[in-house]
Amino acid sequence: MKSEKGITLISLIIYVIAMLITVTIITVVTSYFYKNVDVTSEKYTYFSEFTRISSYLSEEANIPKNKILEISPESDHQVYMALSSGNQYTYIPANQAIYQNNVKIASGVEQCSFSEDLQNGKSIIKITVTIQGKTRNMKYILNNW
Repeated sequence: MKSEKGITLISLIIYVIAMLITVTIITVVTSYFYKNVDVTSEKYTYFSEFTRISSYLSEEANIPKNKILEISPESDHQVYMALSSGNQYTYIPANQAIYQNNVKIASGVEQCSFSEDLQNGKSIIKITVTIQGKTRNMKYILNNW
């Protein structure tokens, strides 16, 4: 009798075919997963833009004795708000972006307006922003002490 050492050609072909089928199934499942992730992330990008705007203005609200120095009237060219902290927030409709000084903090902005409100002796920054058809009205009470 011969000794049976090694792998026969038929068993090798069966292993290769099984591995190809396994890799194909994993590839198909992974591609569906990544396509769905991309669709979801594109659909809800405006959330991150609102969050970024909110974080910058929340930081401004916590600066001691920060005041609104000037708010420009709304125009087609640009809208801006200058604060005593030295920061200026500018919305440029042509770029669809909001800038803090020269740094872009939000993109895809379709509309933006700044206004000031006084309640109980406190300054309140009111900002209305529209991104991807979603509008948010945000208010930030400035730290007056």
